[in-house]
Amino acid sequence: MSQSSAAEAWGGTEEFVELSSALSGFSVAELEKTGMAGAYAEFVAARVGAAPCRALRTALADVPPTPEPAGPVVGEFPELLAEEPLALARSLTHLWYTGCWPGPPPTVVSARAYAEGLVWRALGGHAPGTGRPGFGSWSLPPEGAAR
Repeated sequence: MSQSSAAEAWGGTEEFVELSSALSGFSVAELEKTGMAGAYAEFVAARVGAAPCRALRTALADVPPTPEPAGPVVGEFPELLAEEPLALARSLTHLWYTGCWPGPPPTVVSARAYAEGLVWRALGGHAPGTGRPGFGSWSLPPEGAAR
């Protein structure tokens, strides 16, 4: 899918990242740091088409990028969204956290997407086989871990 098709679906990468921030609970800056925003915007637009993407954008138009106390929280999204936008919101969140589109069929977007999955940041580490912990690092507690 061309950049213009992804832009048609999401309104641009910036809008895609803001929507993804509201869904994931990670800030816009944290999502941009992964380097996956453009690839994910294009992948999802190609996978589901522009209309469902626009429907999700419209449904969440008033939700702030990073969840704020005054705005809805992720747990309230099922009440705010119809079935199709809700399914896309769940799939998009799954993509950001795992680097994998839930399907059907399930698809790993790329090796980099796996490595940049938000699940590893949430756990405070790196994807297995991708970080630079060094020999024997498994025997030491993670930085900041309570003993």
